[in-house]
This record gives sequence, C-alpha cells and structure tokens, in this order.
Amino acid sequence: MSVRLSWILLAAITLGAILLFNYWASYQLLATLVYAGIVTALLGLANFAFPFRFLGIRKRATGALTLAAGVALAVAALYWPAATIRVAQHRTVLDDVMPEYQFFEKHSARIHARPEQVIQAVRQSTFADMKSLVTLMRVRAAALRLPPQQASGLASDMRILDAFGMSGYASGGNAHEVVMCGGANVRAQRPLTFHTLQECAGDRQPGAVKIAFNVSAEDAGDGWSIATTETRMLALDDSARGAARYWRLIVPGSGLLRRQWLDGIKQRAESKQ
Repeated sequence: MSVRLSWILLAAITLGAILLFNYWASYQLLATLVYAGIVTALLGLANFAFPFRFLGIRKRATGALTLAAGVALAVAALYWPAATIRVAQHRTVLDDVMPEYQFFEKHSARIHARPEQVIQAVRQSTFADMKSLVTLMRVRAAALRLPPQQASGLASDMRILDAFGMSGYASGGNAHEVVMCGGANVRAQRPLTFHTLQECAGDRQPGAVKIAFNVSAEDAGDGWSIATTETRMLALDDSARGAARYWRLIVPGSGLLRRQWLDGIKQRAESKQ
C-alpha cells in the first residue's frame, strides 16, 4: 500500500470516527477536541515507540511532537471556559426550569405512536433499555476509583424516572413532556434534594451543579410522534466549574445511553399500536 493511499485511508477512518462520535454526543465541539487530542496523543506515543513507516514517518521525533500536540489539545479543550447559554424564548417546561446552562445534549427519534403513548412509554421505561449502562458504570467506577458496588447497583427492571426520584430529583411536566431536576453540591459533596421543579429552578446555593432533563413528545401527524430528550447542566459558581471536565469526558457514553433509552421508548410505544 502506497503512503498516499495509507493517508487517505487514515483520513477516511478519522472522519468516520468523528461522525460516529458526534452522532452519539449530539455534536459537542470541545468534547470532540478532547477525544481527538487523546487519540492523537496515543498515536504519537505509538509512533514514538514504532515509527509508522507505512505513513512515510521514519523519525521518532515526529511521534514525540504528535504526542505533545495531542496532550496540549486535550488539556486545552478540557479546561476551556464554558459559556453560559440563555433561552431567549421559553417553549417547554424544561426552558422554565433551567433557562440558563453551560452544557447540554439533545437527541430525537421518530416513533409510530401518539404523543400520549410515547409519554406512557417514557414513564414505564427501565434501565434494561440502556444496554450499555453496566459497562459504562464499570468504566466510570474504575476511572474514579469508586467501590465496585457502585458499578452494578442499578436493577435492570427499575424504572428510570423512579430511580432519579429516589436520588432527590424533582419531577413534573405536562401531558406531552416529562421533566426532572436535581444535581449535587460538589463543594459540600452531597446530592441536591428537591421536592418541586420550582424549588430546583430557584436554587442558587454556592458549589451546586444542577442537572435537568426532559423527554417530550410532539405530534408529527398520521399517527407519528417526535420524541426528544434534552439534558442541561448548570454550574452555579467557579467551585463547581470542574463539572466542565467531567461533562466533556462523559458525553459520548451519556449520548449512547440516551439513544438507547429512546430506542427502548420507541419499541415500548410502538408495541401498543
């Protein structure tokens, strides 16, 4: 294989990986740059040990420079300040509960069912719908050095919304939207507990990181609906800004789980047709 063809193949693989990443992660530029930096650094390390001659690279110095560039890119993207996004026009209950935030992700699916059937399926969905949950929880536990039981403590038949409610999240919404809001105080190292969405919306305690998410169903006509889930996170002061690094690292896994959740909602809602 020629050097030119090798570079073309590498470029095609890279483009495919980026597209897949952003399919899961709902296009998060800084998260994409973090993982691009990590992959670049690993390739640089490998190139330093064994120069990629099939790409025309014969000097270890090239690998060292690639490693340094990858590390610099990943660190810069991880620590880049997060801008606050403000909702200009409120259209959903989620907009009322969290009208400003620094981080978000949004996913949608077309479902052959009425909106009320979709919302019923949302309320009935369980952790079994999130097929990658246990694996990702184990990776998280290993990375954060958490006890093993925290990687597998969720029963597959537990309803997702019930689990969030038991962890202190407030719930609400309307006939076509389910909203939950909670979070943690990273300074005090304790979860936030709210009884109503209004209480969560008005909370401004220092050190808090608030998370709100919804699942909504919009009538698309001819018996179809568009189900959308959006998650938002707001760090209330500088002591909580470390949440930015956490968010940018977990976005691919988080996006995968939300797409699996939508798939489960779709199957459950369409089975009632």
